[in-house]
Amino acid sequence: MRNYGWIERFLHPARGFAVFWWTLALVYGIVPAYIYYYVAPNDYFLQLSILTGLTLFGLLVGARISLFDRRFSANTRRIGIDLNVFQTIIWGGFILFIAITLVTAPSIPILSALKGASANDLSQERGEFLKNRAGAEVILLYASTILVNTFLPYSTVLLYATKSRLRFLCTGIFFLFCISFLQKALFLNLALPLLVFFAIDRKLPTRQAMLWAVSLIGLLIIGTYLSSGDGGVDSKYSGGTIADYLSSTYVPDNPLDHLIWRSFAVPVFTASDMLLVHAEYFGGYLLNGATSTLLSALFDLERVNIERYVFEYQFGGWNEIANANAVFIVDAYVNFGYLGVVSFALIVGQIFRWFRLSSDVAFRSLWPLFAFVLFSASLIGMLFSNGFIYMIFHALMIKIKSGSDKGLLFIDKRNEIRFPKFG
Repeated sequence: MRNYGWIERFLHPARGFAVFWWTLALVYGIVPAYIYYYVAPNDYFLQLSILTGLTLFGLLVGARISLFDRRFSANTRRIGIDLNVFQTIIWGGFILFIAITLVTAPSIPILSALKGASANDLSQERGEFLKNRAGAEVILLYASTILVNTFLPYSTVLLYATKSRLRFLCTGIFFLFCISFLQKALFLNLALPLLVFFAIDRKLPTRQAMLWAVSLIGLLIIGTYLSSGDGGVDSKYSGGTIADYLSSTYVPDNPLDHLIWRSFAVPVFTASDMLLVHAEYFGGYLLNGATSTLLSALFDLERVNIERYVFEYQFGGWNEIANANAVFIVDAYVNFGYLGVVSFALIVGQIFRWFRLSSDVAFRSLWPLFAFVLFSASLIGMLFSNGFIYMIFHALMIKIKSGSDKGLLFIDKRNEIRFPKFG
């Protein structure tokens, strides 16, 4: 078998922590510092850079702590779950979820986009498809978040790892759902884990990886084009400075411009804006977990949806379905201060250690999703709402059992699916 190529090494879980660490350092450490000193002397950009430096230190420490390493030993006793039973529950539940969602949804956004609906109409339809559900239907929103962010990506990798005859059909169903309500980057929840799996198995040569990259970028541009309504993005921007580009006042000229701005500029200034909102709207007082639905309910705190306050600051109006999401570092700070920043970083560093140590190829393949979500969500929210808390329990305590060796995996004496370790 050939050696790992550079793209395969880049995507491999053994490199995941380094990729995440350096990307975080660049996007939220170096770039905000550069903006502060050379573009716009906004103190909140400098504060963001300092908080990121503290986080980077905590990540390094967390990734080196040997906390649950023994759980990944071959001799560790685990709870066994039959592969066929597991897959039937996941995909049977997903099909049922899709059926209920489509029957109860007033419209399907992608069909409306193809008919030429306006941007405002599409925004409203996307909200009504899942986010704006009320009463018992709110369960659909939580089910969607958990299924699409963790369970289905994990299960899909297992389908390919065991060479299931249903892997292409299930992939197609997953993909069609991801694009059905025009959440532009949602299909990455399918693509990224599969790319990691192919990288682990040395089936992602450079030429094929480049084809994947072009295809994903093309899908993102098409998604942006459709979701903008009437076939394009309204243009109100006619020049300006870099400072204008690094703010919510900028309006892109076209879908590609919108994608680039949304990917690189928006995350940075939204994190800075959240620090500003925390200081000016809440006096800089620690919110002590009030931004979390779970913690506010557990400790009887008044829920503070700071993401909507940030959206209101950026766009001048309150919106019940729109949030301005920021990197997990900022959420840790506004809730628990510097201690929270370090504590959350230690936890994240430790989880990346588990991605590296685990022999479960499907769990290991989730590392880019874990990293991706952290760039735009709180740690507490993504652990509980996105289902990662179960996936961590799964990695530490569960083994998937299969009755036969499918080639890519090997089955040890206890009939546990495993995968050869990197290196």
